[in-house]
Amino acid sequence: MALGLSFLHLYGELKEREIWDAPLWIPFMTTLVTFGSSSLGIAYGVLSTSLDAEREGTLLGFQEIEKNWVEMWQQEDVSDD
Repeated sequence: MALGLSFLHLYGELKEREIWDAPLWIPFMTTLVTFGSSSLGIAYGVLSTSLDAEREGTLLGFQEIEKNWVEMWQQEDVSDD
């Protein structure tokens, strides 16, 4: 995310100092890629975390993702007692 903000600042400075007027699609694609990968990284980090305090997670968290993905989309049975 910081890299995306840095690129936006860099493009702004280059345009302001009249060094290079980048086409609008370049900052757009740079922002899309950097912020998109940041969002995917956050989602991966959340899903690959072991929620069981008694069990140590795996290195890349693939087993935890399988378990947490199912649990995330599971409907809770809420009864009005």
